[in-house]
Amino acid sequence: MRRRVRQSLIALAVLAMLLTAAVAPASAAPPQREEIDVFTITLDVEHGLVVFWNITRDNFCAWESSGFEGPPPVESLMRAQFVETGKGAVVVLARGTSVLELWTLDEGADLSGPCQDTDEQAGPWAVGSARSILNDNDLDVSGSRTNSFGQRIVGTVSETANGSVWRFSWTVRLSIDRDGEFRLVAENFTLAGR
Repeated sequence: MRRRVRQSLIALAVLAMLLTAAVAPASAAPPQREEIDVFTITLDVEHGLVVFWNITRDNFCAWESSGFEGPPPVESLMRAQFVETGKGAVVVLARGTSVLELWTLDEGADLSGPCQDTDEQAGPWAVGSARSILNDNDLDVSGSRTNSFGQRIVGTVSETANGSVWRFSWTVRLSIDRDGEFRLVAENFTLAGR
C-alpha cells in the first residue's frame, strides 16, 4: 500500500510541477484559459498495471532516457482554466481526452519506475482512450486554505492480445493543510470487463 501511494504521489507531484510551469504570475484577473502539456503515470498494484495517460510508455521512456530534454512528448494538449481568488490562491480545472495505455508489471518488478517495471513487456496489455478531469483549489499552495487536489481518469481499453474490452477508472484526491501536512484522502482503481 505504501509503495502504491508513493507511486501515485510521484505521478501527481510531476503533474503539479508541470501545471505550475504553465501558470502565469498570479494577478487578480479574469480566468486564464490555456492548453497545457499534462500527462499521468500511475501504478495500479491491485491489478498489476502501470497506467499511462496522454503519453505512451515508449515516448515517456525515450524522454526519460534523454534526461527529460525538451517538453514532454504528450499525445495532445489539455484545456485548462486558471482563476486567482481574492486571497491569492490559484484554482485550476483541466480536462481532456487522450490515449490510455495499460502495461502489466514485469514479474518481480521492484516498483523503481514505470520504464524499469515494464521493461520485459513487448507492448501494452491494453490500449484505448480516456477522459481526464484534474482540479486543484490552490495550485501554488499559497497557505490561505487547505489545498485539495486530484484527478479522475475514465476510459475504455481493448486488450492487444484478443480485443477484449475493459472499462478503466482511477480517482485520486489529496490535500495539503495550512501546516503543510500532506494527506492521501482517497484513491480508487476500477477495471471491469464489458
